[in-house]
This record gives sequence, C-alpha cells and structure tokens, in this order.
Amino acid sequence: MRYLLGDYTTEGGPGLVVAGPDGLAEAAAVANPSWVATGGPDGVVYTVSETEPGFASAWRIGETFVPEEVGTAQATGGDSPCHAVVHPSGKWLLVANYGSGSVAALPIGADGALDAPDDIYELVGSGPDPDRQAGPHAHQVVCRSGHVLVVDLGSDRIHAFALSAAGRFEAVASTAFEPGFGPRHLAFVGDRAVIAGELANAVVVGDFDAASGTFALGPALPLPGTDTADLAAMPDIGLPEDAPRPYPGAVVADAERGLAYVTVRGTDQVAVVDPSRPALVRSIPAGGSWPRDAVLCADGSLLVACQFGGVVTRVDPSGAEPTARVWDCPGAACVTPLT
Repeated sequence: MRYLLGDYTTEGGPGLVVAGPDGLAEAAAVANPSWVATGGPDGVVYTVSETEPGFASAWRIGETFVPEEVGTAQATGGDSPCHAVVHPSGKWLLVANYGSGSVAALPIGADGALDAPDDIYELVGSGPDPDRQAGPHAHQVVCRSGHVLVVDLGSDRIHAFALSAAGRFEAVASTAFEPGFGPRHLAFVGDRAVIAGELANAVVVGDFDAASGTFALGPALPLPGTDTADLAAMPDIGLPEDAPRPYPGAVVADAERGLAYVTVRGTDQVAVVDPSRPALVRSIPAGGSWPRDAVLCADGSLLVACQFGGVVTRVDPSGAEPTARVWDCPGAACVTPLT
C-alpha cells in the first residue's frame, strides 16, 4: 500500500510525494500542499496550496510514483485553502478557503484537469475568540445525503448547502455550536457524526437530519490533556503564544469497530472516542509533535502525520503495540491512501 503525503514546503516539506515500503518517491514541487484529495477520473488526485492567494492543482501518479501535473493550477478564489473533496458527481472539486472564509466549486474536466471556480460562496459570522474567530474560517467540506457540509471554525457553525447542476452553492441550513467551540473536522461513524472543537479541546456527537440539513448535538466531551504546548518553540502558524492549549486536529471514523480517532496537537495524543455512549475510551501517544492528520489502515492501525515532528507514525489505537516511526517528512500535514 502506498500513500500520498501533503506537507508545508515553508517548513521544509518536499511537496506532494508518494510514500511506500521503499520510502519516499520523487516529489512534485508544489507550494504548501497541506491537503490531498483523491477521486478524480482515472486516479487523478488534487492538492490545495495553503498560500495567499490559494491554488488547487491536479496530478496523475504514474508507474514511477512521481506526480505529473494535469492541466494548470487554478486559483481557489480565497486565501489559505486547507481542505478539499471531490463532489460525489465527480464534476467539481469543493475547496474550503480557511483564510478568507469561503467555499469554492472548481469544475473537473474529463481528463481530471481543473478549471476556474463555477462559484465561490463567502461565509459570514464570527465567534468570541478574537485571535481565531474574528471572521469565518471554512475548515472542512463533507458531502453527505445530498448536502455539502462546510465546517466553519470562525463562526462556530456547520453550514449545509445544496449544489446546483451549474455548480452553485444554495444555502439550506446551519447548525450552531456553543460559542468558542471552534468546529474543525467531523467524521461519520454510522449515522452519528463526531465533531472536533479545535478551540474547546472537545468533541461533540451529533445526529444529522438529512431532511433539514441540521445536526442534533449532544454535550461536549473533553479530550485528553491540559498540558500547554510550547508554541514559542514551534514554527509560527498564527496561534496565540500567550494562551497555548491543546488543539484537536483530524477525526477518523472506524466503522468496523464503531469508534472515532481524534488527533490532539500540543499534547500529541490520539484520542479514542466511542460515539455510542459517548465516551473517551483511551488516549495513545502519537509518536511525534503536532499530529495534524491521520488515516485508518486495513489492519486497524493509524498512520499519523506529525507536522512539527516532521514524521509519519503508525499508531495502534488499541494500545497493544507501541507507536512506530514510518517515514520522515518535514512539515507533514496530510496522509491519504493512493487508490
């Protein structure tokens, strides 16, 4: 099995690179490909460049595992895009522009190449954290039951949209969280969504109503760790150094076991959450500093991208096996199976 690694080139990362049993292949020189999305035609994959302004690029992975660009990079219509997903129709790449608080729909051609956005929807709203919530910050896009769900850390909301045949966003509804929760990412375990609050260091389990496009939210479940992160010793990514705290990152669903795994940066843990109760089952060391993303492997282990540690580790969420270092990758931000 091989994986696509995204990273921050501003932190020494190689760019888009394929990782496998023989290490890292030759990388594609693309700036800050912090997120990688699969699902394009004929195996084409997509990166978003977390830059100002932001860009998205299409890539084909050949037999040598060296990424070859398909078409030309396209502006995402906003700043610092951090997440993207291919719409179930296969017609659009949906991009979350974190910095400017918008979501964009970029058309996907028959060959997988991208075109300029059909629509850019500007979110509105803010939250009580003056450093992180002065305005909207789209952090994730999820397609579910005919809806496009946009997780907005800045306004403490998840917005639900319909996407028209012309690739335009049509607002349906939004779900509000407690002020300052800072929703970042979610994943569905069966019919239940586990939603990580970056600013609250907590998760909430919610039931999604496809008819209304809204969530019925349960109480917040605190995640492990109260130890502060030494942000002054880390690369500057805009976090307030006067009030460092743990920051949840990725949420990974494990449908077979009925669990969700949440990376917690700062305390550098992987939290195991049972959404059926809901309850925190255990916490496992991530094996590296600032675990930003993770993916579930066929054997039930997790590959975890540790950004500041510059490593990808393998974590056994049962705690039976010790955490192991797999690949070195400075600025590691995303790990995605190459399908």
